[in-house]
This record gives sequence, C-alpha cells and structure tokens, in this order.
Amino acid sequence: MDSNQPRLALISVHGDPAIEIGAEEAGGQNVYVCQVGEALARLGWQVDMFTRKANAQQLDIVEHLPGCRTLRLTAGPTEFVHRDQLFGYLPEFVEQFLAFQKQEQIQYAIVHTNYWLSSWVGMTLKKHQSLAQIHTYHSLGAIKFENVPNIPEIGSTRLAVEKTCLETVDCVVATSPQEQAHMRSHLSTLGNIKIIPCGTDIERFGAISRVEARKRLGIAPESHIVFYIGRFDPRKGIETLVRAMALSQFRSDPDLKLIIGGAVGPAPRMVLSVIASKALPNP
Repeated sequence: MDSNQPRLALISVHGDPAIEIGAEEAGGQNVYVCQVGEALARLGWQVDMFTRKANAQQLDIVEHLPGCRTLRLTAGPTEFVHRDQLFGYLPEFVEQFLAFQKQEQIQYAIVHTNYWLSSWVGMTLKKHQSLAQIHTYHSLGAIKFENVPNIPEIGSTRLAVEKTCLETVDCVVATSPQEQAHMRSHLSTLGNIKIIPCGTDIERFGAISRVEARKRLGIAPESHIVFYIGRFDPRKGIETLVRAMALSQFRSDPDLKLIIGGAVGPAPRMVLSVIASKALPNP
C-alpha cells in the first residue's frame, strides 16, 4: 500500500466486511462498512478495515481493491461468538490492533468505528495515540431495549458506552433525522452529530426495468405493489407493515399486493410471500 496516501481505519468488530452476506450475523452493517471502505479507497485513501476473526479457516487479510483491505484480528476464540458476548474480548482486539500498527509502522489519521463494541475500541485507541474518531451506531441500545422483554446482561455497559461515545468522539454519523433525534432524546444533548443517509447500490437495484422485474417475479403489470425486502426478523417490523397495509385507504383495491421477500436457511435462498389485499387482516 502507498505510504504517501492518507490512511484511515474502519473498525467493525463483529460485522466482517469481507464475509459472504447472508451468513450468520452478516447483514446491513457488513455491507455498509465494505461499501464505505471501497468508496474511500476510490477517493485516494488507504483503507484498512479491521474485524474479528470468527473462523479458523478465514484468511487473515482480504484484498477488496487497490487501497482497501480487510484485516481479521484474533480476539477470543476463532469461532462465532454472539455480539452480546464479545465485550470481554475487546482489550485483546485493541492489543492486536496496536501490534499490527507497530509491525507495519502505520499511523491512522482517522478511525471510523461501527456499532457500540467498535466505539469502545476506538475510544481506547485514542488513549494511546492522536487520531480523530468518527462513529456510526447502526442501532441504539436505548431504543432496542424499549422493545425487548429481556435486556441482556451487557445492556447497562452498552448504554454507558453509547452515551460516552456521543459525548467524546469527534463526530457521530446519523443515517437519518429520526436517528439523530433518538440520540438527543435517549443518549445526550452533547456531542457532534452529522446526518449522512445510507446510499443505494443503483447498479444492483436499478439493473433492470420495472416491466422486466415484474415479468421475472410473475407480477401482473396492473398490480399495485408494496415490496419489503430484508431479513425475516421481528426487529424489522414486518408485522407493522402488514397492519399498516390493512389500514390503508387503498385496501379495497383488488390489485393491491404486499410482497415480503427475504433469505432463509443455512444456505440462504430467496423466498417471496405474496399477500393480496383480500388476505390482509382486519384492522
């Protein structure tokens, strides 16, 4: 890598940017980190994306494109560990990060941390060296815990770290005005927040026309479609979408359909479920 170009580290402890999407704990955050890293590399940055090695068979280094790579650090067992059980391995992650810097004689001008676990890593690194820290939460514990029956043991630690992060890092990235409002109402009135919405891969999601897409999915041209695509996860609010459709003023339209699409199984495959307006529950 060119030592004369500015260097930036993206840290995503549990969200491996080089993993196959659809694997366990591999979703939006992994895509976000990977796409941000690759985009910054195209702008001339030297980007190292650090994550935890969760499988002994994984490569330690994955080259994405010139100037952008994923580095997997050993922190705890080289096997999958649920993110709620990872906090105790973070000091080892920091040690491995610092050892890599020393070995490669690398200094990063900026670290961009992702999720609360990585924010702790970034704030700890700032105690050892001068750098700017940018953080993206991806989810807020204070919001998540309002809607779960049992708060995990690590919950109080997460809440404290998230509050400290907002108040001390150089900049927090909110992906929407709503997320910014949640940070202010649930975390702190202090801290610097900038709104940078998530992008869309227009090459992937705009590759074919609407007519061709409907033809491939067997959807009639005259149908009015509300389309959900994502994980089948209660936290995604699919049931809220179904209820909203049931309350819609367009429910009486015989051509109205709700299509729910997502991946299932250990070898993910796409499943589409079509709900016609007449099959929607009574409001």
